[in-house]
Amino acid sequence: MGYGLIIAGIAFLFVPAFGLYDFMPDVIGYALIAAGLYKTSQLNGDLHSAARNFRYLLYLSLARLILTPAVAGLRDEMTEMLVVFAFAIAETVFLLPAFSELREGSYYLSTRAGCDVPDKYHDDLLLTSRVFVIGRAVLAAAPELTVLTNNAYKESVTVDDLQRATLYDSRSVITVACFVISLMIGVVFFILAVRYFGRLRSDKVSVAAIAARYDAEIGSDEEKQAFMSVKASASLLTAACAALSGVFIRGVDVIPDFIAAALMLAAFYRLRAVAKTKKAAVVSAVTAALCAGSFSLELVTAQKHYNGSFSPSAPFLTVASLRALCFVLFAYLFYLLYGYLCEAVVKYTKAPTFDEEGYLRGLYNRCKLIGIAGIAACAVSAASGFGMLYAGVVRFAGIAACVALAVIVYVNTGKIAEEMSRRL
Repeated sequence: MGYGLIIAGIAFLFVPAFGLYDFMPDVIGYALIAAGLYKTSQLNGDLHSAARNFRYLLYLSLARLILTPAVAGLRDEMTEMLVVFAFAIAETVFLLPAFSELREGSYYLSTRAGCDVPDKYHDDLLLTSRVFVIGRAVLAAAPELTVLTNNAYKESVTVDDLQRATLYDSRSVITVACFVISLMIGVVFFILAVRYFGRLRSDKVSVAAIAARYDAEIGSDEEKQAFMSVKASASLLTAACAALSGVFIRGVDVIPDFIAAALMLAAFYRLRAVAKTKKAAVVSAVTAALCAGSFSLELVTAQKHYNGSFSPSAPFLTVASLRALCFVLFAYLFYLLYGYLCEAVVKYTKAPTFDEEGYLRGLYNRCKLIGIAGIAACAVSAASGFGMLYAGVVRFAGIAACVALAVIVYVNTGKIAEEMSRRL
């Protein structure tokens, strides 16, 4: 019932960020946990609230991922400190109740289904999750706050001030120490989470009881499943479009496109309730693999061959060709998405008898607009990949365009889901 995905998601969260840079992107962890809660969140109020908070955290971490290269490019320590501090506070606000609701909801649902979860497991995870979330935020922001002790930011500086040692002088040591401490807390939390959710997952009787309840109350309602699938896919597709925004530093895409491919794979998996999406799922997996290969080549070749514009070198042309193939596949995926949504409109929406043709035409236009916006996002991202949006304001205009297209996808997919809900 999704416990494996929850454990996999927490595996991406326990490794802390190093300043602005997150080696194991939290956005993937939040997406996995939200996916793991897809079924159980429909059976329990606490789990429903937890799933909503993890979706908010998904958007928040994606925003951080997009802003990171722009902030790093400014080379302003004060700005970097403010960004890290702001995101640390915002993530804590959502993550504390998310883990609390996740624990309480899963405990209640499993015990009602007959799983004998030791109270010690529950209590240990309760305390450790709070220590982990608060410690994660404090230890991420602490090294950045040493900037405030730097003499350069003092209103009046004397010779004695310049010679006096400050915390800023030991910033690198503090950063490493905070990273290690945060990692140790994260490892303890991960071990306890694996023990807790592993216990729930291994109890086959309670898992079967929960699955039977889901099938009886929700799974047999085909229209509701279709509505939930389209509604859930709206968030995943929006995140995928935003992840396509090309942000390049010295030729390397710092928001890898395989994240967008993975999100689209998850979206097509959700849409399997409204159409046969197997073809799109296979293409998404292939696209993710190709994007990962392209990203690896960029890391290897960019520093040696990148010169800020088009380059005739063989490595650059190899990467460019691979990226071109990836974006053709992305465009094809959005074309398939258009067809799947049209199929959902025909099967699961109820047109008014007085204007059935106009009603369906309006929904078909929304489906087409989603496909066109997605393909346009691919085009903008591909252009940035070929070097046309590397410099200055134009590069950030490309990012803004991708975000705007993501909003178009979200609004129109949400409208289609709203029309499907009228039939429930």
